[in-house]
Amino acid sequence: MHERGGAIVVQIKHGGRAAHPAINGGHEILAPSAIAIQGDAHAGAEKVPFAIPRAMTGDHLRTVVAEHVTAARRAVDAGLDGVEIHSANGYLLHQFLAPSSNHRSDGYGGIPVNRARFAAEVVEAVAAEIGGDRVGIRISPAHNIQDVFESDAADVLATYGALIDRVRPIGLAYLSIVHADPANGLVQELGSRFGGKVIVNTGFSSQTSREDAESLLQLPHIDAVVVGRALIANPDLVERWRVGHPENKPRPELFYAFNAEGYTDCPFMDR
Repeated sequence: MHERGGAIVVQIKHGGRAAHPAINGGHEILAPSAIAIQGDAHAGAEKVPFAIPRAMTGDHLRTVVAEHVTAARRAVDAGLDGVEIHSANGYLLHQFLAPSSNHRSDGYGGIPVNRARFAAEVVEAVAAEIGGDRVGIRISPAHNIQDVFESDAADVLATYGALIDRVRPIGLAYLSIVHADPANGLVQELGSRFGGKVIVNTGFSSQTSREDAESLLQLPHIDAVVVGRALIANPDLVERWRVGHPENKPRPELFYAFNAEGYTDCPFMDR
C-alpha cells in the first residue's frame, strides 16, 4: 500500500451489547444500560438471543478507553497510518450516543452533551496517544440499526453537534458520516461544524458506483466517498475507475464465507 502511495487506517470498535458470550470467549457483555438488543446474534452456524448487558461502571468506562488507546498504539507501531474510532452502526460508542440504548442518569446519560461524552473521551485519549492527525471518527446519526434508534431530529443534531464541537479542536484526520442521503442538511451541518475533511458513506442499502461517487464529490461539504462492495470484487478498483475499465461483479453470497472464492481471488484487469 505504501509503495503505491496509499494509506492504511484500521477501524477500532467495541461491540458493546452487539457482542455475545458465545463469540467473545465468554466475556461479560457491557453497554451503557442493561438493555438487550431484540432478536438473535450470529454465533457461528447458529443464532442465539442477544444477551442482557451489564450497565458499565466508572471502572468499565476507564478500561474501555484504555483498550482503545492500546489498540491504536499497536496499530501505529505495526506500521499503519492511523485508526478510525467506530462510533456508529449500533456498536458501543453509538449506544452511548442514542437515548434508546442509553438510559443512564450519571454524567454519561440524559442530555445530549452527556450522551456524547464517552465517545469524545475515547477520541481524545487516542489522539493524545498517537496524534490527532492519525485519528478519524465514524458516526451514523439517525441510522437506526441494531435497536439504536434516533428518531428525534432535534436531539440527533444536539447530540452529534455536541460530539463534533468537543473533538473539533483536536485536529482529527477526518470525520466519516454514514447516512443514506449524504446531501442531507444534517450531514452538511455536522461537516461544517467539524471544519476538516469529511468522508461520506451511504450505508448498506445500495452499492456506490463510480458515477455515484463522482456526483457526491461535487458537493462542497464532501471530500471523499467510502466504497465497499466494488472494492471487494476489484482489487485494482482505483485503477479501473481511473481508466474506465469494466468491473468484476460482486458476489454477496460469498462475502462472509470462509475461503478465498469471491473474496480474495477476484482477478485483476488485463494489462
